[in-house]
Amino acid sequence: MDKQEIDTAVGQLAGLFQNRTREEQMALLAALERAGAGVYRALAADETDDALRAQLLAAAGREEENAEVLEARA
Repeated sequence: MDKQEIDTAVGQLAGLFQNRTREEQMALLAALERAGAGVYRALAADETDDALRAQLLAAAGREEENAEVLEARA
């Protein structure tokens, strides 16, 4: 994926938040945080470096914590 493709994807993602209430935005972001946690866990599952695997799993945990914060407010 090149920079232009990434920029396009980011723009599309940002568009999902337009014309949404604050509560809808928070619920959407919480769902995306949980999806991000899944990506981190998938990356960790394939990682052979123990230290990096641990960092990826910790990042997944932070994504879940972010989702919980948002869900408590949405």
